[in-house]
Amino acid sequence: MKVWYGYGTEHSMNLVMIGRFKDATAAERAHALIKKLTAGLQVEEEAGRLTIGEPSNRFSDEVLQLLSDLNIHSIGPAELEQFLYDVTVRRDGDSIKVTTDETDVQALLKVLLDKGARIEVYSAHDYPDTSHGRST
Repeated sequence: MKVWYGYGTEHSMNLVMIGRFKDATAAERAHALIKKLTAGLQVEEEAGRLTIGEPSNRFSDEVLQLLSDLNIHSIGPAELEQFLYDVTVRRDGDSIKVTTDETDVQALLKVLLDKGARIEVYSAHDYPDTSHGRST
């Protein structure tokens, strides 16, 4: 179980972010990269070097190596925890669809943009097309 630490109100954003790529191959590469990054950061969390709610201002040596291996240079240390949030990432053809109740998604946004996506972001509360987001 993950416990969220910090001040806030009801943060049920029901956010949908869709990254559309030029082709399915580009979308698959971006999806694989997100999965590798998420898995690597889960290892960091398990090792106690990354804690949700306690953003760091420095990268561990392991994270620096991971980011270098994945050729990711736009994410800051304080954004890493976003890959550990309750987020669903699915690929459908030339698109990647991200759904979450969180508002902090700039790290995912940066990865999608960096890998060539055209991006649409909206709240499924206001646009309840259940083919993209969770039904309300």
